[in-house]
Amino acid sequence: MPDAGTWCISCTSIRPRLCLYLGSTPTYTTRPMIARQLLFLFSALGAINGIFLAIYFFSRRPRCLADCMLGALLLAVGVRTAKSAFLYFNPAIAIEFRQLGLSACLLIGPLTYLYVRAFLAGRAQLPAGQQWRWHLGLSFLIIGIGVAFPYSAYRSVWNLSSHAIHVFWLGYLLASARLLWHSRRTWWNDGQRMATSSVLLLSVFAGSCVMLAAYTSTPFTSYIVGALSFTFSLHVAFMLFLLRKESLTPAEPKQKYQHSRLAQDDALAVLAALEQQMSGQQSYLNPNLTLAQLAKRAGCTQAQVSQVLNDKLGKSFTTYVNEYRIAEAKQVLTGEPQLNMDIVAERCGFNSSSTFYSTFKKVAGQTPASFRAQSSQAAGAISA
Repeated sequence: MPDAGTWCISCTSIRPRLCLYLGSTPTYTTRPMIARQLLFLFSALGAINGIFLAIYFFSRRPRCLADCMLGALLLAVGVRTAKSAFLYFNPAIAIEFRQLGLSACLLIGPLTYLYVRAFLAGRAQLPAGQQWRWHLGLSFLIIGIGVAFPYSAYRSVWNLSSHAIHVFWLGYLLASARLLWHSRRTWWNDGQRMATSSVLLLSVFAGSCVMLAAYTSTPFTSYIVGALSFTFSLHVAFMLFLLRKESLTPAEPKQKYQHSRLAQDDALAVLAALEQQMSGQQSYLNPNLTLAQLAKRAGCTQAQVSQVLNDKLGKSFTTYVNEYRIAEAKQVLTGEPQLNMDIVAERCGFNSSSTFYSTFKKVAGQTPASFRAQSSQAAGAISA
């Protein structure tokens, strides 16, 4: 019987399962130790980098739903990839670890779809909504059922369910593809060049597709292909994103207005357009609102909006938007005193409660709680 360090030439595996299954005699050879170590390093590198990137997106500020979904997706894929790498090089690994990898697959499809959906909603300045709870709730419900019927006791059922898990994953990829197809016109800047953010969005979707194809084709290739495909797609996606980010510099639009000043009438027209977007359309309620998005919706350039805000109002874009959000928060705190601060922050366009507290105190000169208490006292005095 060969030891654990020998390899079968016929099935490229440490243990000759495929040869024995086909009824052939396995032929063994000892691969160089350095080759095995490099293969393990490269396959595990994707899992390690994926987990670190997940931490980055979770901690990124300002926090938005799309970043949280991308971080959760990278974490789930990192767990699945780590399981593939360790199982391939150590088939005697604990059965519970195998169940963990299959459970992670139940999250990859929904998280891919939710990332695409949240990203497109933020770009269109639409509320993200709470539907993501239902999608993830379904996945965690299935994972909970799996905990009640563990892999160690129902191995044959889990082996069959892996096909259903891949179909579940595929269904969410098809839903993601539908969203991307309907939003294809928004991928480009001025209809000519693909936007930098779109590069990352499409790369994440393509990477999820490649991983699913790799894992479903393992009976015809090798089990390690799934881990290798994630490592490759992850590095390619972020290299494209970084290179694209460096190549797209905002130098040209800045130079265009660097030595010019808007006429008084033009500046007033820009202010009116901004007022329409902020007061009429309530664009400030979008927690992911950017200067570029506001300028586009107002029919102006970024340079014009920035110039008018600085010259006419003496404010930065962030201060300008936050003042609208705090004014909205004051109305909510006064009109709906039963709401907790987290809900108030979310309804008024803030990504996190901490940002809401610090911004409110900076703009209003007091905390939201003290403002609410002061408003309640004033209302009580009037009613008395």
